[in-house]
Amino acid sequence: MTQFQFIKDYKGIEQYRLSFNELAHRTFGIDFESWYQRGCWNDRYINYSFLHEHKVIANVSVNLMDIILDRQVYSAVQIGTVMTDPAYRNQGLSRRLMEIVIEKYRTSCNFMYLFANKSVLNFYSKFGFTQALEPTYSFDLKPVVTNIPIIRKLNIHSQEDWNLLLKLHSLRTPISSQCGVMNAEGIFTWYCLNVFSDDIYVLEDLSTVVIYQQEGHLLHLYDIVSAKEVRLSELVKLLPIQGMKFPKIAQA
Repeated sequence: MTQFQFIKDYKGIEQYRLSFNELAHRTFGIDFESWYQRGCWNDRYINYSFLHEHKVIANVSVNLMDIILDRQVYSAVQIGTVMTDPAYRNQGLSRRLMEIVIEKYRTSCNFMYLFANKSVLNFYSKFGFTQALEPTYSFDLKPVVTNIPIIRKLNIHSQEDWNLLLKLHSLRTPISSQCGVMNAEGIFTWYCLNVFSDDIYVLEDLSTVVIYQQEGHLLHLYDIVSAKEVRLSELVKLLPIQGMKFPKIAQA
């Protein structure tokens, strides 16, 4: 019988960290090593894995964060990077790792959640997860003539710009008291490095960072980082939206 070694929270062990990163790249096409080298992989992102012959062959990760819902703060665990090397599937490794994670945080957090596609809904329902649809909000905006403050794209490869991004994030106010996130610096920087590296802008006069993408006449607004409370309807008027007569502003 094949023997597997359980290991967790091993980011400081290069051999295992690089093996995890290689599996993540093969499975999802994503990278964690540059995030680690930037010093952004903190103690709130934790791997739970199985090893075989000193290689990571299955994993479940947790992101620890605080979530604001209706003005109340809750401790939450986001589960992610659930993966098994194809050569080791159908042996119950992901199931066992999920059981370990759920048992670990069952009494120390208010709730757990994850993002899943339709192909794996039955798998997660076995652990008590229930399906919740993710809402999307949108509104139409007519362009107006306004004194647009200086806005520029941040270059995350510039140490000065990267430090500015980290500083503003450390001072940020939750985007909403109805549904907001706190203490999630790690996952924020991961997305900045791996998903939105070309979509981060700073309004320097307002000390505000905006992450958005434009798709034709549609503007996807993903995050606003500011030390002060921001009125969305006013902020979007300050963005240099190109070629849009009647843009639609959407927030997911």
